[in-house]
Amino acid sequence: MDTAINIGFVIMYILMIAAVIGVIVFPLVQMLGDLKSAKGALVGIGAILVVFLISYAISTPEVGAFYDKYNISPNFSKIIGGGLIATYIMFAGVVISILWSQVSSWLK
Repeated sequence: MDTAINIGFVIMYILMIAAVIGVIVFPLVQMLGDLKSAKGALVGIGAILVVFLISYAISTPEVGAFYDKYNISPNFSKIIGGGLIATYIMFAGVVISILWSQVSSWLK
């Protein structure tokens, strides 16, 4: 019985790796095939990267009691802080864009 479970896990891992590779490779192949139509997506990805880099740069590597309890390094603490700041920035951007679209539709 143990052997069948182990074989099942091996097959599951192989299929999961194949799915992840497919999810990453096929969109890249499609994007590289037609760069003109992919320009908008690449600009969006670039903007998200810029937001994350700025968020990481302004976050502090504080290590409080929570981080000491779980042995989290200051660098990892900075990554967590950067992710939180990026989430706040993205949320503010979404709220502003929703408000902008509503106000602009009212003024038309």
